[in-house]
Amino acid sequence: MRRVKKLVCQEDGAELVEFAAAATIFLTLIFGIIEFSLGLYADNFVATAAQQGTRYAMVRGSDWTSACATASSFDCQATAANVQSYILSQAHPGLNLTASNITVTWLTTTASGSTCVQYAQGCQVEVTVNYPFQPNIPFFTSSIQLSSTSIETIQN
Repeated sequence: MRRVKKLVCQEDGAELVEFAAAATIFLTLIFGIIEFSLGLYADNFVATAAQQGTRYAMVRGSDWTSACATASSFDCQATAANVQSYILSQAHPGLNLTASNITVTWLTTTASGSTCVQYAQGCQVEVTVNYPFQPNIPFFTSSIQLSSTSIETIQN
């Protein structure tokens, strides 16, 4: 009985147990901050991609008669495929963005609400970028859908 009581009251290894508990909490916090930062990065990139896509489309509007051959062409009228190619050509390390995540729509209304012809000066172009962000969190299997829409008025 004395031997059991001595084993129960002994404090050898208590520091190791305390360190393991504290380190688990600390590392969980650090990795949580990293994942949250990656989510903010992805959300920021999605917003920037939508804005850059509308900028690309708004300067390739009504004044041009020929279609753009590539995403880097100028003096041409952009198509949805050109806008998608342009957005995909932008650097986005760590993200797997595809053309199916990008929707381009030429609206037939002006900013004031009157009707206009597609690609005409004063009409609007809308680009929506969606991205499923999958955090690396154990037992968290669903993705977080990030989305951004940008609307600009065609200038040329």
